[in-house]
Amino acid sequence: MTGNERLLLIDTCGETAGMALCEGDKVMFSADLGDRRASAEILPSLRRLLAQSSWRLFELHAIGVVRGPGSFTGVRTGLSFAKGLCESTNVRLVAVSRLESLSDAVAHAAGRSPLPFPPALAALDAGRSQVYVRDVASGGEWLASVDELQSQCRNGHAVAVAEQRLAERLAGCGVLLHPLHAGDALHAVLRRLQEAGSDVECDANYLRRESDLYRTPAVTFGMGPAKAL
Repeated sequence: MTGNERLLLIDTCGETAGMALCEGDKVMFSADLGDRRASAEILPSLRRLLAQSSWRLFELHAIGVVRGPGSFTGVRTGLSFAKGLCESTNVRLVAVSRLESLSDAVAHAAGRSPLPFPPALAALDAGRSQVYVRDVASGGEWLASVDELQSQCRNGHAVAVAEQRLAERLAGCGVLLHPLHAGDALHAVLRRLQEAGSDVECDANYLRRESDLYRTPAVTFGMGPAKAL
């Protein structure tokens, strides 16, 4: 890799679906997709991004797609669209975890300005009063209950989250709120290209039905001490 590769990033797994065109380690152009309308907006949005940048698909070094955790519909939309583009252009495909994107986003925010309590964990809402969790240091990921995550937070582990509703449920914990966008996957994609070259996986990860992922909790929780990055 030379450091000026052109990449397309796609993330349709969560609330803030979108795409980004990147050159090297910089996001050059980006577009957010409508809430739960990614499948209808993804192709016209890509056309607008390419027109804005004057880039062409076959000039891309790789296409990076976030493979989950997330809803079944969202993960399917992103993976199928990315695979279709790569099959038609012979561009390499890289798939990364959304939890890894969140961990990277918080780490780079801390690099720009020290955080009051750097998070040891990253978490995403999994529905059913559960969360997807990633250990920032080791990279291990697992499924846990919200109560289990709260217990870890009470033991001194700060947590980074991407959804306001999850921040509200973690009342009393050290929470850092960072809504995710497609460009947050850039560092994970670059890492995977450097580590694995063209030998990369593209399987869906942590699928949930939309009705489970976005179900409104029966109990109303108070606001926690969330801090936007």
